[in-house]
Amino acid sequence: MASNPGFEDLFDVPGGNAFTEVTDLFVAGARDMEPEEVVLMDGFTLVDAMSAFEIGEPRLDSGMILEEQRRAPFDPLTPLLPEEACWLLDRSFACEMEWHSGKTLSQSVFTILFVHHLPDINPEYLSPEENEDPARPRWLITVVMRAAMLALLKCCDLAWRELSKGRVQDVEDWQGEKCDVSLLEGVNSDLIIHLLDNASDWVQQSDLAEAQVDALCDRLYLRKTLLQLYKLDLLKSVDELWYHTTVGRELVERVRRPHDPLPPNSAVHLAIDPYIARRLPNFMPIRVTEVPPLTQIWDSLGVQLEVWAEVGHLVTSPSLLKWTAAGSLQYCLHKKPASAFHRALIQTIVFDKELVLGTHHPTWLMEQFFYETIGLPYSTIIDAFERSTPSRQVATMRDVIERRIIKVHRPDALLVPHVRSNWYNPPRRRRHAMKEVLQWHMLYDTMLKDIEMHKPPDAGIAATLRALPIAAQIWRLSQCREVILTGFQQELYAPEEKPIAYWYLARVLDFHIACIEDVLPSVPPDSPACSELNFQASHLAALQMISTTLVALTSGSITSTWERVSTNFLRRYKWVLNPEFDNLPAAHPTPDLLSFPPTLNEFLRDTLYSPSRSFELAENILRHLSEVPQEAVGHWDRDRRQYLRNLADACARLKRGTPESLIELPNFNLKTLQWIPDVHPWFPTVVSP
Repeated sequence: MASNPGFEDLFDVPGGNAFTEVTDLFVAGARDMEPEEVVLMDGFTLVDAMSAFEIGEPRLDSGMILEEQRRAPFDPLTPLLPEEACWLLDRSFACEMEWHSGKTLSQSVFTILFVHHLPDINPEYLSPEENEDPARPRWLITVVMRAAMLALLKCCDLAWRELSKGRVQDVEDWQGEKCDVSLLEGVNSDLIIHLLDNASDWVQQSDLAEAQVDALCDRLYLRKTLLQLYKLDLLKSVDELWYHTTVGRELVERVRRPHDPLPPNSAVHLAIDPYIARRLPNFMPIRVTEVPPLTQIWDSLGVQLEVWAEVGHLVTSPSLLKWTAAGSLQYCLHKKPASAFHRALIQTIVFDKELVLGTHHPTWLMEQFFYETIGLPYSTIIDAFERSTPSRQVATMRDVIERRIIKVHRPDALLVPHVRSNWYNPPRRRRHAMKEVLQWHMLYDTMLKDIEMHKPPDAGIAATLRALPIAAQIWRLSQCREVILTGFQQELYAPEEKPIAYWYLARVLDFHIACIEDVLPSVPPDSPACSELNFQASHLAALQMISTTLVALTSGSITSTWERVSTNFLRRYKWVLNPEFDNLPAAHPTPDLLSFPPTLNEFLRDTLYSPSRSFELAENILRHLSEVPQEAVGHWDRDRRQYLRNLADACARLKRGTPESLIELPNFNLKTLQWIPDVHPWFPTVVSP
């Protein structure tokens, strides 16, 4: 084949064909090496070299530079126009947001070459420049750009410290590889804030045009505001938090104003090297990613500031209900998810260094749990036990229950991990809810056994004691509902699994409503818990109507054999079929698949049942609830009412495209039901076939 003169024309060799034979060079170099001696480049060990032969090392290809990737050398002291400096400052915000979105530092922040040349632009080490161009003053680099780059790295350092606490998962939620580049870990943030102020003073005292001064100062103030937010002790400085977030939002609106693009031949483009990972110790495959448009970056930064403000509302809202509502509603409303940094920060604020919200001892959670669930102060519950049993048994009961609910360092602790789980990523959050189902039922069993040993002296105390295990049941059923519904949101169910999922969901909702009706007589009517339980009874009733109706509408999608359906069911609901449940009281509703076919057949024989009217009734309930102020959730009233309106809209869409009665069900086209999470996370919508 080598003799074929046209064969080489079939191959396009990167870099062309003008190669130099280097075999003799390597042979000559090897003569001067001792046996078993190895020459390695920095950051690439013998283990890495051996692994490269076995699995393919992406860094082995990093040295090949294509012709279109060749760049002129970067000189950090190349003069910049004010517009170019503004462009680079905007790029710094873009790279920071890209890191928070999940990219590596080598793909984002470290692509700005100034962060690698900070000593080279330190004005203390530079001699004065002669014949300086007044349109391109050197201080734009040595004062303005240096201060901004220092602040960028310090923001990343403060975020990295929070992210590395283990609240979120490295690689899964964020990328923590620093590539041996300093994030100014030893530099005081107050010093950098002083440098930013100094840079702003230089700009304001300069001869630049007013528009240029405003543009540069706005970006410096925005960077200063972000750095102040990162370094803030939120538990002690909520007022400062409100101030900085307000200022930050105003600055974002100012810097997002459109401006003329820079020419392609501008020298500032050389300050960005998307292939910088080639020169850094890096354990990730080298990938070049495009930076989104600036409008999207400013939107992302605005969301970051909104989340910071929401953190302030959480700090000033010491309530399990409000925290849970804040965490769960962000998933239901398709909000742009909080960054991993903010999710880690919120989890730290919830509990850190033996204190809840930096102020309360864990026993406070115990008090909130009973008061917010069944409206009874913990002191009332203890008094009921003291009037029913000797103090020794009371102490034992308190120890067992408190250990399960609030002892945060135990693997079976409930409340702190539950609150934190609302800021896990969605799959991890769902897995945690699965584990909680068993833990809440174990607590129910403990409470039930202790209460059976008591002999209350009157009916009032008996009602108080009877309400305790129901509280645990309510929380268990809430987690069951969460697991089933998030399965739809994460598109886990096959078509034939959906009818069974809605059927089991309807059973869970039925039992949840029954628990609420059972406990309500024991709840003080003027307590916030009574109001919330009444709301939940109506809310769950609407969900139950929707789920029950969808069982009938989707039943035709079950086409597999019963053996296959049973196998899928056991795998899908293993979280509630755990053998540990066998030693506990029955966790109603038990997942009995054998009861599904007769229940479905009986339901389908009810020819008077109207799917469209059921959706209409559920819609009316939800519309009414959405018009009532949701005071129990405080700041998140608007979000909860929007959630209810979204549910009502889903009912309205289903009502328009579903049969008037089950007699028409054989003619219903199942393909018109489409599950589109962006339209609604849990329920289908009717589309034209």
